[in-house]
Amino acid sequence: MVVDTNILIACLNAEPRAATVLSEWKQDGRALLISSVSIAETLAIAPVTAGEIEKIKAFIREFISIPFDDTIAETAGFLRRKYRLEIPDAAIAATAFSRNVPLVSRDRQFRKVSEITLIEL
Repeated sequence: MVVDTNILIACLNAEPRAATVLSEWKQDGRALLISSVSIAETLAIAPVTAGEIEKIKAFIREFISIPFDDTIAETAGFLRRKYRLEIPDAAIAATAFSRNVPLVSRDRQFRKVSEITLIEL
């Protein structure tokens, strides 16, 4: 499954539900993917210290990063046009679509994207 940026941030903020569920999924051996777009969004959190940046990078390395390539970009463009998503959200949804896996998010706008399965956390 692809984990959305808002779930990553919730875990970094030590929100119990998000942290517990992701931990359980990891223990179950589920593949947890993230879009390279989520890496940029997560590292853009401000203000953060150099130490906090290193903590974020270490946390991100626990996931399988899927690069934003041309195929995903084309799908993101389609999803943006069809659902009027912002480019980062379209890119993350396109990543889930390209891998044929669910998207884990708190963003309700993904409910309207019929091309993906949404797991709301």
